[in-house]
Amino acid sequence: MIERFVDVPDGYLYSRTCGEGPDVVLLHAGAADLRMWDSTVAWLASLARVTMFDFRDMGLSSRATKPYREVDDIAAVLDAAGVQRAVLVGVSDGARRALAFACAFPDRVARVVAAGATFGEFPDPTPDESAARQEMDEHIARLGRLLADQGLGAYAAADIGKWGAALGPDERRKMVGLQLSNAYWIELPESLGAELDTPVKTRFTELTVPVDVVIGGRDFASTRLWAGRLAEQAPDANLIEVPEGDHFPMLSAPAEFERILRQAVG
Repeated sequence: MIERFVDVPDGYLYSRTCGEGPDVVLLHAGAADLRMWDSTVAWLASLARVTMFDFRDMGLSSRATKPYREVDDIAAVLDAAGVQRAVLVGVSDGARRALAFACAFPDRVARVVAAGATFGEFPDPTPDESAARQEMDEHIARLGRLLADQGLGAYAAADIGKWGAALGPDERRKMVGLQLSNAYWIELPESLGAELDTPVKTRFTELTVPVDVVIGGRDFASTRLWAGRLAEQAPDANLIEVPEGDHFPMLSAPAEFERILRQAVG
């Protein structure tokens, strides 16, 4: 395994590369870091060269002090690892970033595997989307009360309890622990990271790379509806439902997620 700190404007990014074969880049969820991919890398590095990194404000990467573009950080990590073109695999906020990168730099992306991609509020929502967003807003409001009244431990347990509804005990502890380790990001009033000038959630039709849209049967309704939008609007998209999975299918449905990735990597 090669560890490196990649210099970027006003900061640095911690990354790891291991294995041999076609390039695969893993992008973690928000309020987590590259350690969430440990069980995936354990088998994936036997058939691919795997690169992953901690986003700014998370893991071992630096704290953001000035505005920056998330897609430029991804490009910097790829450049430092000597990756010209890769399969991008993202979960949650990492899936959003992967799709934005594919929109900005399509020549550098062979495929995107977007698991539980999250994009926030829906533009021009349907009644079902409005109801699903209300459920999400209520969850966020509850988390805010827990954080204020009982602290980060209660916040993380409640949050992972909803997003990771299908996780086993050890996997749940892992994700709760990662949230606690990345408490700095949770308590940020606002991220300084920007995606694209026009967010990718309004540009699915512009995606020119193949996209595997992976969604867990036990994920939030809003995430499932976003998956439907993405699969319907992206020109070359394949919707893959994992009935027993949740927001983190690499942990809640590892055998099915491995099957999906093996097929994506080829």
